[in-house]
Order: sequence, then structure tokens, then C-alpha cells
Amino acid sequence: MVPFHNLFYLGLCHAGGADSPTGGTCSDKVLAFRDRLTAQGIKARLHSAFINGQNCHRVLVLDIDGERYFADVGNGWPSVRLFPADSDSSYLAYGIEFSSYRNGDWLDIYQQKEGRCSLSVRIPLALMDEEQVEQMIQNRFDGSTEYPFDDGIRCAQVLGDAFVFLKRDRLRIFQSDKDVVTVSLPEWQDQIAALETRFGLTLSAVNVAEPTLCIGALQGRQL
Repeated sequence: MVPFHNLFYLGLCHAGGADSPTGGTCSDKVLAFRDRLTAQGIKARLHSAFINGQNCHRVLVLDIDGERYFADVGNGWPSVRLFPADSDSSYLAYGIEFSSYRNGDWLDIYQQKEGRCSLSVRIPLALMDEEQVEQMIQNRFDGSTEYPFDDGIRCAQVLGDAFVFLKRDRLRIFQSDKDVVTVSLPEWQDQIAALETRFGLTLSAVNVAEPTLCIGALQGRQL
């Protein structure tokens, strides 16, 4: 499972292609996953979803044995199972509960973690034109959309039996039947080091931009 991250969005590296092993944001991950499914003869199409009321998230649609499903493979959280379009569902992964509910013309996805339940993603049941979604992906960083990850570094990945999530100055480790482990990373150097020690990801391995620009990008987004 390749990581979700916003390194090139912050200017810390240059974006890879759809087949990049280094992951990226939701758009990069759904494009890569769609290509892999297509190579296996599985039809998957692009769709768009809403986070915090904004149409800024991309998902995949799969029709399997006459039933429609949504695959949220680009989520920064471990959304590892399909969500049926025609019924409610729920499952546990790495100590996090994912639940989907039909709500009129929407499929609402909730997460419950660390004792708190929150609306994560809203998926319109009416499919958007795929060419329109592709155009939105091409223009996703034109400044017209405020993303939930524009305030600091993000990197998240399933590693062994754990889900590891670096968000700004805090790294959390989620595992089934265990308390969440939280590690404080107050300095930008600690956050960069965590990319390598926790995720095995070095900036040079993802075509790093100028180091001085990297430092400025992180220092400018400290809380």
C-alpha cells in the first residue's frame, strides 16, 4: 500500500506519475489504482466526493456482479474495503470503525476513532462525468480549492499490522485492539526524519526540490 502524502503539494518534492511507487494525494492514488485494475481487466471509473462541504476528493466506482461499489482508495485513512452504493455498511480496520449510510442522494462515510465519531466523506450517488473529474484532477492545485491538508505535512500508510499517520507535528500509530500511540514532533527536522525512519521515504527518493525551499515550506506551516 503506497502512502498518502502531500509532499509535492507543499513543494517538498516533484510530483510523480500515476504509476509512482511513492504515492501522493487522493487523485494520484485513485489514478494509479484505476490503472492497476484496468491492467487486470477490471473496469473502474473516476468519481468525485465531498470533504467539509467541498468537492475536493476523488474515489473510484466499481460495478461487480450487477452491484455498484465505491472504493475510497485515495483516503488518507485506511479505507481498505468497498462501500456498497445501495446499502449501509461498516467494518473495523486498525482500530478505526468505518461506517457508510445512505442519506438521500448521498452515501455518507463516518469514522470512529479515539472515542470520536465524525463525518469523513460524502459521496454523491449520481455519478459525475468522468472527463469532468479528470479535468478537476488536472486543475486541482490551481488555487480554487482549499484542501484539508494545506496546513502542514501529511504522510499516512499501512505498515505491517499498524496504520501510521503523520499530521503536522504529531505522529499516531493505530493498531487493532491497542491504544493509539502518539509521538510529538514539534520541530520540522523531526517531521522530515520521521518520513525516513517511520515510512522509509526520503525526499531524495521522491525527486526532491531545492532543500532551502523544503525547509521554508515546512517552517512556514508550523502551528
